[in-house]
Amino acid sequence: MERKKLIAIVLSACLVLSLVVWKGTGMLKAFLNRDNEQVPTLIESPEDDQNLRNTVLYYKDDKGFLVPVMRKIPWPEGKGIGKAAIRALVDNPANRSDMEDIGLAPVLPTNTGIIGMNISEGLCKVDFTADFLNYGSKEDELAIAKAIVYTLTEFPTVDNVQIMIEGKQPKQLTYGLNVSNPLARRNINYSGNGKNKGKVIVYYQGTVTGMDNYFVPVTKDIEETTAVATLQTLIAGPSEDSGLFSTIPSSLQVRNVDLVDGVAYVDFNEEIKEIKDASIAQDMVKSIALTLKEYYGSQNIVEKISVMADGKEINFGEVAKEEPAAIPTFANEY
Repeated sequence: MERKKLIAIVLSACLVLSLVVWKGTGMLKAFLNRDNEQVPTLIESPEDDQNLRNTVLYYKDDKGFLVPVMRKIPWPEGKGIGKAAIRALVDNPANRSDMEDIGLAPVLPTNTGIIGMNISEGLCKVDFTADFLNYGSKEDELAIAKAIVYTLTEFPTVDNVQIMIEGKQPKQLTYGLNVSNPLARRNINYSGNGKNKGKVIVYYQGTVTGMDNYFVPVTKDIEETTAVATLQTLIAGPSEDSGLFSTIPSSLQVRNVDLVDGVAYVDFNEEIKEIKDASIAQDMVKSIALTLKEYYGSQNIVEKISVMADGKEINFGEVAKEEPAAIPTFANEY
């Protein structure tokens, strides 16, 4: 009888111990799974995409041009994406490594920190540490300010950016840039003399490595702000000393641009038919599409582009006349 009691006690103890171990294991798994969810990575997979956000960041190339690049960056719990975007612009080994393959570089000085960020009614106030001021030229100062403004105004909730340093709002930065008032998008990669009142943004191409090309927005002066004049400004090409290039022949002429139900019908002269190389045609279409997207504004009223020659739709590279090419969402994706 005593032996049976002893066996019953031992079995009960084993059962309790099993329950504790099982529950403890479950708690451990839950803890580990929770940690994994809170530490997003840049590895693209269905499991990780929930913690990543497509974000357009502005880096610079070796010629000083600001280049928009769409990247997937960590967005834990859907918060702090603005700070995460600015941190991705800081010059440090990790950020340099991300962009060095295509020859681009982060613009903010090493060790730049963000003390705080507040967004209210379209205004984003960013308070930087004093390391923000560790740059060496007027050109760097302008590039840094524009990279910050253009990166943050990619978010629909931000229209203007106020730069602050260590809790104070300076009137100007080291080399004279006026930051007493909020900054808005204006004249990215400006190439002009200011004589004409009109300005348009066109897209040329650049390369640092000689293998990877990227599209660069350039602000140019224009006398008449129309779709046709804008595309002719694009076709005129970049300045010879810019280091940028275009695959569009400078002799090409735009006869007309019609926008119907979201499709931009771009009518060229017969010379467009002489372009047979599919790669060149693809780059041409993307330059034209990105330029028209800027021209028509952020309302996304232009969704596709159809190439025409003397009033007739044509097959052009990979663009079939039956199915116009979609306007790219991003200029560059890496």
